[in-house]
Amino acid sequence: MEKLKKTIFLIGDSTVQSYGIKSEPQAGWGQLLMRHFCKNEAYNISHPEDTEFEQVVRYESKDLIIDNRAMAGRSAKNYYNEGRTTDALKAMKAGDIMLIQFAHNDANKDKPERYLTPDEYKDMLFDKYIEPAIQKGVKPILVSAIAMREFGDDGDCRISFPEYRKALIDLSKEKDISFIDLGKRTAELNTRIGEEGCKSIYLWLPAKAFEAFMDGSTDNAHLQYNGAFLYAGIVYDELIKMGIL
Repeated sequence: MEKLKKTIFLIGDSTVQSYGIKSEPQAGWGQLLMRHFCKNEAYNISHPEDTEFEQVVRYESKDLIIDNRAMAGRSAKNYYNEGRTTDALKAMKAGDIMLIQFAHNDANKDKPERYLTPDEYKDMLFDKYIEPAIQKGVKPILVSAIAMREFGDDGDCRISFPEYRKALIDLSKEKDISFIDLGKRTAELNTRIGEEGCKSIYLWLPAKAFEAFMDGSTDNAHLQYNGAFLYAGIVYDELIKMGIL
């Protein structure tokens, strides 16, 4: 009997999501994660049959599956309310891994369908994501939101959404949940590269270079391919350090 492959499920927002060719060069780090596992080996890309959501992309190598269910504009709140959490949990099996990265949209007070206070964010993640995953034998891993391209007068890139990051740190300690501090590590990388150099990570694009961005872009939140690859490398590095793969 063939052994079932372990699957890494990615739950999150636009900075994690996979994008099609019409959106190039925008990318999410979830789109590039399998590249780090496979190095130069080929892998298959498909849309899984066990989901009703069109944006889901499945990456399969000979040893591993990465199921990217992240979606732009979603917080832990509206991702759950749309049925996306339930949809993902149904597809999971014992031994799988679930990475969860939210905060960019949770912190938006102008959109009540997305907004959660840090305390509400913490409670929802545990009640609606982590506890059901553990009950299925799935290992949840909390991931702090990537840093935005925001620099202080000292030249350091700020860690974004610090109150939500603290909620994750507290939750990971209280419930003994694994935690990847992607927010801290991406801020440190941005600081090393510098404020100007970071434009190659985020969607800073000249006009008329890409069909999806004909007017150009000065976006300090979303990633282009280079940034998605670098940030996926950080996630890969942290997963290897955990020794869970």
